Amino acid sequence: MNILLQINIEQLLEKYFSEYKDYHIYALIILTLIMLVFQILQTIFVSRKIERFKNELKRSEIKFSRFNNLQIDALKSIYDNLVTFHYKNFRLFFPSIYGHESLKVKMDEWKSEFNSIMDIFHREKILLPSDLKNKVKDFEIKFNVIFMALKNELQSISEMEEYDRTHDVQILYGNPEKEVESIKSRIEQLKKITEIEQSEKTIKDLRQNIEDYFESLTK
Repeated sequence: MNILLQINIEQLLEKYFSEYKDYHIYALIILTLIMLVFQILQTIFVSRKIERFKNELKRSEIKFSRFNNLQIDALKSIYDNLVTFHYKNFRLFFPSIYGHESLKVKMDEWKSEFNSIMDIFHREKILLPSDLKNKVKDFEIKFNVIFMALKNELQSISEMEEYDRTHDVQILYGNPEKEVESIKSRIEQLKKITEIEQSEKTIKDLRQNIEDYFESLTK
């Protein structure tokens, strides 16, 4: 009896462990499949996320590249005109020839070139960084003072011509020596104005700022 009972117990245990072993294998297979599916889904999700990021990065690079090119074009245009203005400023206040008509022409050219460069600055300033905008604003304020001084000087010359009712320098000055002396005196008086005295440095500083920023864009 005891022997039969022992055999039955052993058979039951063997059957139980056999079924447990089968369940365990099935559970491992199912768990493995679930992990595999999860990894596949995770890979797809990450791949799509990376692709979206790459597309967004590409769009950002295109936008930045476009803006960068616009900045370069704007700075080149501004710089070209600033160089021309620099030349006009130097010719006016440090002339090699002193003459009545020459002074009038140079002052008119200076005013025209100043208006031109400020027009470009204001049209393109949306593309400039804040620090460069501030330097341009400071430049404009200083040279507006010079603009008004030249306007007044031209008015003074015009009144002199009206008073004598002539543009003939021989009548206005008497002889070439007095003409040269008078024009030199006018220019020296103008150069006593602080903004005019410092005009060459102001232009050079702005040119250097533009050159430095331009270089940073093209590195």
